[in-house]
Amino acid sequence: MKNELECTICGSDIDEEAGDIVGYFGISPVSFCVWCHSSLTDMVIQMQGFDDIEMLEERIAYLKEND
Repeated sequence: MKNELECTICGSDIDEEAGDIVGYFGISPVSFCVWCHSSLTDMVIQMQGFDDIEMLEERIAYLKEND
């Protein structure tokens, strides 16, 4: 039987037992292979500055001051 789920980004077959993700963005069904999910996560980390130690230290200090 052919796997009907494919990665929303790259089109590879989805295997949830291997760590692939299946879910929704709002009401839109999505599925991501581990490679595309990892890439999306890395992109968010970079875009939010979470890969910059100075930025993280500033955010931690801000949270401590405003707690």
